[in-house]
Amino acid sequence: MYSLPASEARQRWSDLLDHAHREPVVITVRGREQVVVLDAELAHRALAALEDASDRAAVDVVRADLAADPETLPLADVARELGITLD
Repeated sequence: MYSLPASEARQRWSDLLDHAHREPVVITVRGREQVVVLDAELAHRALAALEDASDRAAVDVVRADLAADPETLPLADVARELGITLD
């Protein structure tokens, strides 16, 4: 991943944006990573993947709860736990 200081990023903003379409760019302040600039499509795909992983983790929790206590759960309880409305 390409990295550069914030002072240089300000001076070369257009070049930085061009580079960010090819690979993420890390901007540092006093040698410490502060932000990452990346292609918007890549960001959207990454966020969608994180949301999918979070959804799968929630399903795994419910399945584990069911395995530990095989008593059935009312649909309303499951929906509430997952943050889903049943309209």
